[in-house]
Parts: sequence; C-alpha cells; structure tokens
Amino acid sequence: MELATVFQARGAFLQLLLIYAIICTVPLGLGTYLLIAPRRAGNFLNDAFAIFPHVEPQEHLKKVFYRALGAGLVLVSAFYIHQIYLNIAAPVAHFLRSR
Repeated sequence: MELATVFQARGAFLQLLLIYAIICTVPLGLGTYLLIAPRRAGNFLNDAFAIFPHVEPQEHLKKVFYRALGAGLVLVSAFYIHQIYLNIAAPVAHFLRSR
C-alpha cells in the first residue's frame, strides 16, 4: 500500500518506468527459470494453474517443451527491451544531444 502511495506521489513518469520494468523483467525471470530448472518450473506451473503437464524426471520431451517456452519468454523480453530503446530511449537521447 505504501509503495503505491510513493509512486502516485512521484508522478506519471515513475509510474511509466515501473510498468516498463515489470513488462521487461517478468518474462525474463520466468523464462530464465524455465531454462535453468524446467522440471521444477513445470511442476510449479502445474501446481499453480493446473493447465500445464506434470513433469517427471524421465520425461525429456516435457523438459524440452518447457525449455523452448523459457527461450521464447527470454526472446519476448529482449524484444520488449529493444522496442523500448528504439521508441523511447533513443529519441530522448537524440533530443538531449541536439540541445
């Protein structure tokens, strides 16, 4: 609750940065977790949402599926970071250099 009050008091720019930070870090964190520990992450997703298959130690195809899903999430995060740089950071830096 206090964190929301702090961000409301700081203004819209800090809120925008918070949203972009969440958009970039959540897929990156989950994707890295899926890449490093596909069995544990798969079982976590199965316990949390019950829509992903349970992973046993000898099921290599499910582990490959979760690793591919993790790689995809890391790529999505990299795409978001690249788009944020192209559309926000580069024009602002160009504007500040031209002054």
